[in-house]
Amino acid sequence: MSRALSVLAIVALTGLPSVPAWAQDGDDEAESGAAILRGAAEAGLGGPQSVGAQLEEDAAQRRTMSRRPGIDSFFDPAENSLERLREVSGLQVGLDYQALYQSATDSLTNQDQASSGSVRMFGKWALLGRDTGHTGSLVFLLEQRHELWTELTPAQLGGDIGYLGITGTTFSDSGPSLTTIYWEQALSDGRAGFVAGRIDPTDYIDILGYANQRTTFLNLSTLVNPTIALPDQGFGFGAGAMLTDQIFAKGLVTDANGSLTEVAFFPDGSEFFSYGELGWTPARDERFLTNVHVGAWHVDERVEAGVPESQGVVVSANVTIDDVFMPFVRVGWSDGAAPFYNTAVSGGFLYYLPRYRDLLGFAAAWNAPAVAGLPDQTTLEAFYRYQFSDNIAITADAQLLLNPALNPDQDQVAVFGLRARLDM
Repeated sequence: MSRALSVLAIVALTGLPSVPAWAQDGDDEAESGAAILRGAAEAGLGGPQSVGAQLEEDAAQRRTMSRRPGIDSFFDPAENSLERLREVSGLQVGLDYQALYQSATDSLTNQDQASSGSVRMFGKWALLGRDTGHTGSLVFLLEQRHELWTELTPAQLGGDIGYLGITGTTFSDSGPSLTTIYWEQALSDGRAGFVAGRIDPTDYIDILGYANQRTTFLNLSTLVNPTIALPDQGFGFGAGAMLTDQIFAKGLVTDANGSLTEVAFFPDGSEFFSYGELGWTPARDERFLTNVHVGAWHVDERVEAGVPESQGVVVSANVTIDDVFMPFVRVGWSDGAAPFYNTAVSGGFLYYLPRYRDLLGFAAAWNAPAVAGLPDQTTLEAFYRYQFSDNIAITADAQLLLNPALNPDQDQVAVFGLRARLDM
């Protein structure tokens, strides 16, 4: 734990000199965070962490004011080449590397530290109707997740500390994978569309603009509604449309037995996860910033896996105030043992600091486990993302896990983390 606290202190101190700059330059820079999310929202049907949205957000970040233009210039030749590739061929490619270290104050085993890294190449290739309102694109994501300095990864840490959940979402040691590959078709000048292929369900259901495990929070209960029995990546179909200028609807059907590491077409037969949603947003490009929706889901019984049929309902909302402050809330109920929890309530906020797009976030989540006899569990999480340069972000994260469901001898466990992301 001492190592984690030392690292967090260093990050906090390196961020302090920029505070006067935020106060000096006001309003123009304060709009940059929201402007970037508006552009990302128009990149396709997916949420902030989907390939199209992430490509747009990373590209837009390079157009904002930077603390270290000298470091940025090192990446300029490669980024200029990628931009020329996009202009000539319609192929937009992104590369990033992420690393996360976490340390817990208590453990059921002798393991209280975890770390993991991930290198990714992701892209979107406009092959039909380029620069029109009905573009058809091939979307892909390849990644390699691996251990770093510890035997335990953040995706495994929860089990060792008696926490029912994941303290470091996506940070595992699963090795190489073709995470997603699918066709995305825009229709009606981007007001409607569909995706078909190997998809990640979290990219297309219950979307709010604050949730991106690569740039905001880390805990699964903060990032998604844990009453949904979300399958891993698998083959499926999703569609959505703006029914009016402000009302939207979307739906998804995918393999209930999806797997990150095994690419197979419905290996256990016709067992499906399905989801439908109806919502409101002020405008299509505002759907990440302000969004209210209700969704319902169902998952078939997974016979081979021994997981029963389950279903549930979610209600989620967020709003952005003055383009810098984004409060959010999520509520979910489910019936069945497939998800982690049968009842969940979470809420919090993001605050975009002006000038360099540093980001502050806080969230609280209360969850009632689906397994009878386990106590209710509460999670508090706070983070500060320091935008070191256009291409490098360093995030300090702290989680307080109250009444961890699988560790009855502890009232609380704290988890401190440090995440770094390099993108190009």
